[in-house]
Amino acid sequence: MPPLTRLAPGALLVGGLALASALAGCGRSPVASSHGTGDPTTLRLVQPDDPTRFDPHQVQDGATIEILMHVAEGLVQWDTNSQVAPCLAERWEVSPDRRTYTFHLRRNVRFHNGRTLTADDVVYSLNRAATLPESPVASTYLDDIVGFSEVAGKPGRTLRGVRAVDEHTVAITITRPVPYFLMKLTYPTGYVLAREAVADLDREMNERDLVGTGPFRIAEYRQGHHVLLEAFPDYWGGAPRLRRISRRIVGDPATRHAMFESGEVDLLVLTMADAEQDQRVPALRERMRQFDRASVFYLGLNQVAYPPFRDRRVRRAFALAVDRQAINQSVMMGFTTPAYGVIPKGIEGFDPDFRGLPFAPDQAKQLLAEAGYPGGSGLPPLTLYFSDHYPDARRVCEAVAEMIRQNLGVTLALRNVEWTQYLRMATRRELPFFHIRWAADYPDPQNFLNVLLHSRAQMNFSGYRNPEFDRLVEQAETEPDAERRRALYRQAERLAVEDAPWIPLYFQRDVELWNPKLRGVRSSLMGHLPHLTTYLEP
Repeated sequence: MPPLTRLAPGALLVGGLALASALAGCGRSPVASSHGTGDPTTLRLVQPDDPTRFDPHQVQDGATIEILMHVAEGLVQWDTNSQVAPCLAERWEVSPDRRTYTFHLRRNVRFHNGRTLTADDVVYSLNRAATLPESPVASTYLDDIVGFSEVAGKPGRTLRGVRAVDEHTVAITITRPVPYFLMKLTYPTGYVLAREAVADLDREMNERDLVGTGPFRIAEYRQGHHVLLEAFPDYWGGAPRLRRISRRIVGDPATRHAMFESGEVDLLVLTMADAEQDQRVPALRERMRQFDRASVFYLGLNQVAYPPFRDRRVRRAFALAVDRQAINQSVMMGFTTPAYGVIPKGIEGFDPDFRGLPFAPDQAKQLLAEAGYPGGSGLPPLTLYFSDHYPDARRVCEAVAEMIRQNLGVTLALRNVEWTQYLRMATRRELPFFHIRWAADYPDPQNFLNVLLHSRAQMNFSGYRNPEFDRLVEQAETEPDAERRRALYRQAERLAVEDAPWIPLYFQRDVELWNPKLRGVRSSLMGHLPHLTTYLEP
């Protein structure tokens, strides 16, 4: 294998604005590839942060879910066509009124402690997920189940809409027919846990408490260093081809890249700056893989934490001052697609012709002046928050800050926050202006518009409120006619974009480097699926 060589990280120009020094002279450092010498039974991955928590029923972030989905499972799962498929339930029926789902469990499922799965485990787990105090996710994913509002946040209570019909059958009744209910059950709030491992806990779960039915179990976790998964030989679907998955925790992108080049990592998600450089190096370019994801990165304008954002003119001024095309070309290096709306490609309701709010700096200045802040005068200090958990977040926010300075006369402070704390602050609506991603949990517009922007939504981090928007998305949730439903969601999306509680920036595309011996990786719109069939050629 020839040596891999690449340029040192360089500078970017965004809309003609210098954001860093020019490309440093060809700092090439050839590194011999060692991908032929690793253990072919271990998949070696790397991630920027520690897992945020080990409780599937409270997890919020995709990076942690990537670990937990190997350890625990729910009644249903995603397949490679991004369709709901059987998992712990081998089949199900839906009642004529489309409100009761009857699931028939597989008979050969064992927990990692050796005990056989029963319907009571499913009932217990759903009740636990619904009743955990201060859950950041329960109302988003379980609120359709009959009785949820009566038990939410009240440990020991039971959902009226969930019952064990017999040892191998579970019935779930929802309050009204909705087309996405099965999709919601793929989220970790639907994962089934061994009751004996968690029922008596008086603290948050750790990695040793997580006893699921998945193809892997957590063998070791060292904070700040790694998570090690080992294959579960008695997995109901057959033992995975891999024996282990090692996930190193490394915050620095340059170090992560060097680890791939030296053969220490088998699959690496690239920053866009690295991707742009790597595609110039033939030996690296041939290892690149690209995946469009149903995810949108946006800037949130929090009306709760920053009162000037309660004025629609101020929010629109900020939105009109940001050149998303320049960000996509000069910061994201042309790999991503500009996001003019909320709904990504691949999600029902995506409109390729919708262009949202344009880049219009003169109009932005005028609106800010009309709101009483000419040239930014009189605005309270404002900080744009981000987390280096997202590899390109810092560079994107630097570009945004420069655009806001030049086009509105407003100087933003920038603040990087550790990922777990960042999620906590976002959930509490403490971030006044923030960069974040929403990755689809399921491919339905409800998972974007209702879940993120309805005035009562748990994930509405910007505090957006518009009764007409609420009415449209509530109507769309249960609309049985597909064309009518699509039209309602498109109408709601346009209304929200015009109100500018968000500034959509780009739709996600993952650019990855793969060990050339890597095979069998399965993927969907939501991301890579559990590594059941993944293997490394010897």
